[in-house]
Amino acid sequence: MATRDESQRWLFGPGSDLLLGCGLGYALLVAAFLLADAPQSFASSLGLVALVSILTGTPHYGATLLRAYAERADRRAYAFFTLYATVAVWALFYAGLYSAWIGSLLLTLYMNWSPWHYTGQNYGIALMFLRRRGVEVSPTAKRLIYLSFLLSFLLTLLAFHGASGGGEYAPVQPYGGGAFTPIRLGIPSPGWEIAFAGVACADLALLVAAAVLLLRRAAPGDLVPSAVLALTQMLWFSLPAAARTWGWFGDDSPFASDRAAAAFFWVATGHSVQYLWITTYYAARSAPFGRRVGYLAKTLVAGSFIWSAPALLYRASVEGSALGGIAFDQDVFVVLAAAVNIHHFLLDGAIWKLRDGRVARILIRREASPALDPGARGQELARRRPRLAPAIYALGGAATLATLLGLAVRQFGLEPALREADLVRVQASLRRLQWLRADTANDYLRIGKVAERRREPVHAAWSYRKSAQMQPRSAPWLALARLSLRGEKPEVAVSALETALEHNPNDPNALFLLGVTRLRLNEPERATPLLERAAALLPGDARVRAGLERARRRSAASSPP
Repeated sequence: MATRDESQRWLFGPGSDLLLGCGLGYALLVAAFLLADAPQSFASSLGLVALVSILTGTPHYGATLLRAYAERADRRAYAFFTLYATVAVWALFYAGLYSAWIGSLLLTLYMNWSPWHYTGQNYGIALMFLRRRGVEVSPTAKRLIYLSFLLSFLLTLLAFHGASGGGEYAPVQPYGGGAFTPIRLGIPSPGWEIAFAGVACADLALLVAAAVLLLRRAAPGDLVPSAVLALTQMLWFSLPAAARTWGWFGDDSPFASDRAAAAFFWVATGHSVQYLWITTYYAARSAPFGRRVGYLAKTLVAGSFIWSAPALLYRASVEGSALGGIAFDQDVFVVLAAAVNIHHFLLDGAIWKLRDGRVARILIRREASPALDPGARGQELARRRPRLAPAIYALGGAATLATLLGLAVRQFGLEPALREADLVRVQASLRRLQWLRADTANDYLRIGKVAERRREPVHAAWSYRKSAQMQPRSAPWLALARLSLRGEKPEVAVSALETALEHNPNDPNALFLLGVTRLRLNEPERATPLLERAAALLPGDARVRAGLERARRRSAASSPP
């Protein structure tokens, strides 16, 4: 049974440890969403999604960079990861900006690896709390706990790669219309359904078996943090995957398939908060509050650097040159997010091992060497500061400031102006975003729609073309085509629709619109195959069927007897 005193049982204390480290705060958030019946609207309307991501997600990447690179000894100890693996990841990042296959592969690797990364952290912290409490974890119990967490992760993989889709913990196609697409295995049913049900049952059985073994050696109170972490793992992965696969809770729950993007964001936020909680303890456990805040500020700046520097280098290399790749605007962010996370996963897997002597001494509260105290290490760290550190912190600080300013301009300038259809204020906000290099292709697409409502077709057409220039995809060309048809310019619409289909040959709306426009130009022979393809993609659409029948009649009437 446990014999540790209270100071050794927790890191910062029971409240913060349970809420932040064990994920109880996430469970309360899910409960609030269920009661409010609006999981994402309040955050989106207040701009909290972007702000929360900046203040939690960005620093959590920075915490890993500080842990791996701040001290010369760590850089050398983990040289394979801090140098060679790092070079490989960022080489693949730049290759992915020029190759749809490499970019899609990186995106797929990120989406499949991230649940394992989160799972490994939950498992490690669960064991840490057991060991801090002096709970004797037998090899059998440890294997059962590990296998339970492993099967929870396996459920997310099965959900991701099922042929029918709909059960995945993250949106499989979150960047529709872009250059990169996650690669799915498409495991067919009924084999997939049998495997999913079997893994789900085994996961639950192993968790119960592990709990029974632990309760034989420890008081229930000693298992509370680890039990909360097991609940967190279920809420992050097992329960959403099962709920979406088997239709539990209905379409209005936070686990519904059409809310996967929102759930994915909040899971990532919970993981980031958990990561900052434990890294802050590791780096500044005995420091006063001001130094802890200073550490978190450094993690924010370091994280901003890794998110900004690669994209800036790519932009500098392609602008005004013939070196442009296939990635534009949001597509660059997609590959960047994959590379940043893969790099983070590699470093994190190397630096946080409970069997590592220094990590174990600090996190499991064995006798700590005075030489390893953060206060004692501060002066040594200052003497060994990397020569590039000032430049890195300067660029990271500038990137942080620019990101926060861009968020403020967007939230308090552009968004209200778009809602009120005030194009004068829209243009003023847009100029500020352009100066910050924070304007996006989607901004121009939305501005074009506002200009249409204001009956300013020239402004709308310019906005749609600007959107297409920033991120070549079908959506702005489809919008331009509709605008042209309303302006009685079918030839312009045809050109726009053909361009839209070059980016997405299976866009049913573009196929249908091009088909009926060809009919309008008295070209039924060219309209018929377009409408046939649209009908195959939208078999239940009455408009498409009617257009196809009209095209076939006119084509037959114009054919020689």
